[in-house]
Amino acid sequence: PMGFIEGLPGFLQGAVEPLAFGAVQQALKMKVDFDTELVWERSEYDGSKILQVRAMPQVPIVRHPYTGEPAWWGSMHSHSEFLRSEREKVYGDEGLTETTGASRINKTDVYYADTSQKVENDRLKELDEVTMRCAVPVKMKEGDMVLLDNYLVMHGRCPFEGTRKHAVTWFKSPDYTKAEA
Repeated sequence: PMGFIEGLPGFLQGAVEPLAFGAVQQALKMKVDFDTELVWERSEYDGSKILQVRAMPQVPIVRHPYTGEPAWWGSMHSHSEFLRSEREKVYGDEGLTETTGASRINKTDVYYADTSQKVENDRLKELDEVTMRCAVPVKMKEGDMVLLDNYLVMHGRCPFEGTRKHAVTWFKSPDYTKAEA
């Protein structure tokens, strides 16, 4: 939240805004590996000034970097405000897990590429139905680990009791498309 800027004297607001913008932009470069846009907005929660981070439009179908196969890049399911609200009706507010940091304040939604219109709820419902039909639950117990290929497997979790210990690592897998000599 950038509401503190509005409490500063007018002559300081003009100096602090670009500094805040630059600091957030640098932090984003260290945090995410995709292009983003920062936009000054008003919070829907309390009307305070915020810097909204927007991911640049992304194509829904990408090519797997090693196999070349088309893959659905399915962030829509987890980023849709409507679908999150629908899940809350079934599972509660998902507050059963210990989520910290930016994940507690992230507010995401899905738009068409020109960003002029949100994807309609009926289309999102259809996406959800297809996604859930294809879901394969993995029952885990303490100490279990799952490795996923982000290009081939959309993943998530259902609410649970206890502490979520989440570790992510990225690594290059061998290029199986090249024949061994």
